[in-house]
Parts: sequence; structure tokens; C-alpha cells
Amino acid sequence: MIEWSSFLIVAVATWVSAIVVITLFSAAVRMRAVHIDLAEAGQSKPLLKVGYWTVFGICSIVVLFGVYLIVPALHGA
Repeated sequence: MIEWSSFLIVAVATWVSAIVVITLFSAAVRMRAVHIDLAEAGQSKPLLKVGYWTVFGICSIVVLFGVYLIVPALHGA
């Protein structure tokens, strides 16, 4: 028999994490595009470059944490 409450928790967690990863990655790509446009115009902003690399890093950490949770060999389960 299916435990619908557990199924619902997994479904909601999947949707939320997917939305978070997509939003972070999209924001970082947009920040990078703005940085490139400003650099071509001669108005480079180093803080923007640090910002998009930071967001890419956070996105990577979230993805790696998801892989850690999925692969039992990584956490001894």
C-alpha cells in the first residue's frame, strides 16, 4: 500500500528543490550576461562577477547535497 503522506512530502520536496536550483542558476546566468554587457561597454563591475560566481557556487552546493541524499553509499545508509 502506498503511504500517500510520504509520497506527498517527497513530491513537494522535489518541486521546491527543482525550483530553487533553476532559480539560482537562472539568476547567475542573467548576472553573468549583465556583467559581460557592462564589460563590453567599459563599465565593468567586479562585485557583479563575484556575485554570479557565488550564486553558481550555491547552486552547485544544493545539487551536490541532493546527490548526497539520493546515493546511500555516500552517507552510510
